[in-house]
Amino acid sequence: MKKICFFMATPFTLGGEQRVVSVVSNLLLDKGYDVTILCTDNFTPIDYSIYKLNSNINIKFVNEYNAEKIVKIRNKRNKMYIDNLSTGKYKNSLLVQKYINCDRRTAKIISRIINKEKYDYVISLSTIYNTMLAVISDKISAKTIGWQHSCSERYFDLPNERHYNQDKFSKYMFKKLDSYVVLTNHDKNYLKKRFGVDTVVINNPKSLISNKVSSLKNKKFLAVGRYVPVKNFEMLIDMFYEFHKKNKEWSLDIVGEGELRDVLDRKIKNYKLEKFVKLKKHTNNIEKYYLNSSVYLMSSLYEGWGMVMGEAIEFGLPIVSFNIASAPEMIHDGYNGYIIENYDKKNYINCMLKLANNNTLLKTMGKNARKISDKKPNEMIAEEWINLFKSIK
Repeated sequence: MKKICFFMATPFTLGGEQRVVSVVSNLLLDKGYDVTILCTDNFTPIDYSIYKLNSNINIKFVNEYNAEKIVKIRNKRNKMYIDNLSTGKYKNSLLVQKYINCDRRTAKIISRIINKEKYDYVISLSTIYNTMLAVISDKISAKTIGWQHSCSERYFDLPNERHYNQDKFSKYMFKKLDSYVVLTNHDKNYLKKRFGVDTVVINNPKSLISNKVSSLKNKKFLAVGRYVPVKNFEMLIDMFYEFHKKNKEWSLDIVGEGELRDVLDRKIKNYKLEKFVKLKKHTNNIEKYYLNSSVYLMSSLYEGWGMVMGEAIEFGLPIVSFNIASAPEMIHDGYNGYIIENYDKKNYINCMLKLANNNTLLKTMGKNARKISDKKPNEMIAEEWINLFKSIK
């Protein structure tokens, strides 16, 4: 039995990475793999119910990762990392960039655990864990796979994001990892052009599977996600305000939790939209919101896959989305929704109005959404991961 290890902070908090690792772990367990999630966060309680993680998935912790001495070293590294982000002070030094991403003591701790458990494959989840896995790759016997969970432009081009001013280390990372997984062909092409690296495209699986579809009778828009800047919910409320000037019948639910809740709440009150825009708490029964809505609104400007779009399609909802990396792979523009160029708020609002004011169009796009959902089952995603394992020599 092959042993798979996912390396991340924790699967027991809210977020897309936590949700997708739970789904993929369950799929691989069903295929006969021994699956472990190795966590650096030993503070968050274990809760298999959050994303229905199978209780047969092993959970292990890198307890020493949060020891006082290691935390002090990490704080020092973080200061250097932030300095490099803002000034590029260490952008030409691979040695310093390696230290910023993983010091020797941390590398030794993580490597010891991985080697002791004799994993066949270690899969790191995004940014800091990809960088740490690259640094320790020579110290472990397992094959290493980096798994990128957001779009490449965000990680490598945007100031203050993980790989900014770290091109030397990024090239090193791609070289040291046995394989690197991205979610879209867009990201594959970007990384090939930017770094000359060949990556593997594996879409995220469906996080929800249902035989039910929305009736599309309720005049309600839906958005789901953490209340954080990248989700762009502030702009979404601005756009709904403009929409509301022309259509007083539709409302908007935004389901989630996060740091910007008070900011969003104030904006809703300033626009006097309290009766029309509701901030709903995160729930383990998100299906009821999809079934009670008629159009999904994707407001992120940067997103890796957008699992919520896959969920919306599963329940037969048309989607209006900005042109994030995964949008062309889930939305056929004019068929099951609309893809809007980023920041084009006027066109976004017009597409909201098209769907809200044309019931025939709404129903047709809803049926088309469900057709797209049926094209790639989770069984196919599982086989793509298994084929990747087999291809790594």
